Amino acid sequence: MNNLYVMIGCPGSGKSTYVKNMIKNNPSIIWISRDEIRFSLVNENEPYFSKEKEVFEDFTYKIDDYLEGNYDVVADATHLNPKSRAKLFNALDIDKTKTRIIGIVMRTPLDECLRRNELRKGTRGYVPVDAVRRMFESFEEPTFEEYNNIFDEIRYIK
Repeated sequence: MNNLYVMIGCPGSGKSTYVKNMIKNNPSIIWISRDEIRFSLVNENEPYFSKEKEVFEDFTYKIDDYLEGNYDVVADATHLNPKSRAKLFNALDIDKTKTRIIGIVMRTPLDECLRRNELRKGTRGYVPVDAVRRMFESFEEPTFEEYNNIFDEIRYIK
C-alpha cells in the first residue's frame, strides 16, 4: 500500500522544509510542489495565478501518475480549507484500497509564518504580507467529516 501525504498550512508554515526532511529520511517519496509547477509555467512578469488551471491540472496529473506507479507521494500546497482539499480529492483518481491518505497539518503561529516569509523577500516564493494574513485567517483544520471520509490519518506538526 502506498501513501499520499497532503500538506496543509499557510505560506511560511514550514511545509516544504518538513517535506525536505521527510525525503532525506526516505528518498523514495515523490515530492510534488504546486509552487514549483507554477514557477515552471508562469514567467516572472506574469501574474502569480495567471495559469492556475494548467498548474492544478499538472499537479493532479503528476500525483495520480506516481500513485498509479505505487510510489509514496507528497502533495505540497496550502490546502487551507475543506473546499480546497475537496477540489484536490475530487480531481484525483485514488483507489483507497491501494492508497492511504495522510494529512500533515502545520500548526505554525502567524508571526512565525510572517517571519519566514520575510526571509523569502526578493524571490518568487515571497507572498505579500496581506495575503499571508488572509490565508492564515481562512485556514481550517481538517473536519471530522474529512477524517471519516477522506483521510486515513492526520498528523499535527507544531
